[in-house]
Amino acid sequence: MRYCKTCQIHYDTDLIHCIFCNGELEIPENDQTSYKFKPITKKRHLGFFFRLFVFLNFISIFLSLTIDYLTGTPISWSLVVSSTNVYVIAALFILLYPSFWASKFTKMMVATILVVILIGLSIRDVSWAIDYVFPFAAMSVSLVLTALIVSNRKRWFEYFPPLFISILVGLLPGLFILLKIAQVHWPSLVSFIYSAVTLLGVIFLPSKSSREEFKRRFHI
Repeated sequence: MRYCKTCQIHYDTDLIHCIFCNGELEIPENDQTSYKFKPITKKRHLGFFFRLFVFLNFISIFLSLTIDYLTGTPISWSLVVSSTNVYVIAALFILLYPSFWASKFTKMMVATILVVILIGLSIRDVSWAIDYVFPFAAMSVSLVLTALIVSNRKRWFEYFPPLFISILVGLLPGLFILLKIAQVHWPSLVSFIYSAVTLLGVIFLPSKSSREEFKRRFHI
């Protein structure tokens, strides 16, 4: 029985290459493969509770905006509440949606950066979010994903898509400097340099076999 090391799948056929990754199949010595299937269990249906949660958050947004409007006060705290409600909905959706945990981590970090900026816009003081939170958060995501790739090279292709997204996000503070949006330049400059160096490392450091594997997996 042939075996694919990358996908960890056995083939009881005459195929030479794996149908998923196109890797070459091997015939392990003393193959004594046995299959044990887990019993099928019915998953809990969370659709109703998720819709109820979203509905309650929208009610919270509507009430906060209405109170601000009726009292004649500047719409500020209601926008903070609304931003928080939207973030909680997005976070719950990311956690419930079936995907690789590194992808969830990246999406959560991007959503957190966006909500921090929205809160800054709501209170009309976005400088702290743009100058400090954005660049350091982007660098943190790239650093964590880079460490995961270095420590677990066999699964680098699973960490690469979120790493590439975090690199692009980390380059944005450089644009903020050019557009004179950032008031404190050094965090944005550090984030831009770190992301640029990481991008160059991703392009030039991988071995030839890794580049070929990347092209095969991402159909380039």
